[in-house]
Amino acid sequence: MRPAVNELARHLDEAVAVQARLLELVSQQRPAIVAGDHEEVDAIAARIEVEIRRLAGVEKAREAAAAALADELGLAATRWSALRGGLTHGERDALDAVVARLEGLIRDLELANAINGQLVRQELELMDLSVRSLAAPDPRTAPRAYTAAGSRAAPPASGPVLLNTAA
Repeated sequence: MRPAVNELARHLDEAVAVQARLLELVSQQRPAIVAGDHEEVDAIAARIEVEIRRLAGVEKAREAAAAALADELGLAATRWSALRGGLTHGERDALDAVVARLEGLIRDLELANAINGQLVRQELELMDLSVRSLAAPDPRTAPRAYTAAGSRAAPPASGPVLLNTAA
């Protein structure tokens, strides 16, 4: 294989490794979200942020390697679909597997993020409902109620409270 293809393959392998770590972290975060363990969620989020920064560097290097290969092939585009056509059968086979793995990881990561996001939204909705049920009415806007003897009535009992204990 030509050096430009090897360089691109190396950066694609790095991207696969980072995406796999991101997927692992997002998967680890789900039980913490469900358990309401905010400290663990924050700790994992910090590790995710490190991996995302690492991925930004890998992506920049991968783009440079794809541009170098495109220049070598005389192509203007650096997309895989454009580069693929200019490669030999062996080069294409070597990179196809890595690209397919990377695309699969990205899809899995998108799904895992969507699930975690939905869990967080549900938890926030339950917390909002719990807070609203605990809130007393504003005495300035509440109608005044009086007993039969003419004295002010006690405020009504609070409504049922729904607390999110299990997300």
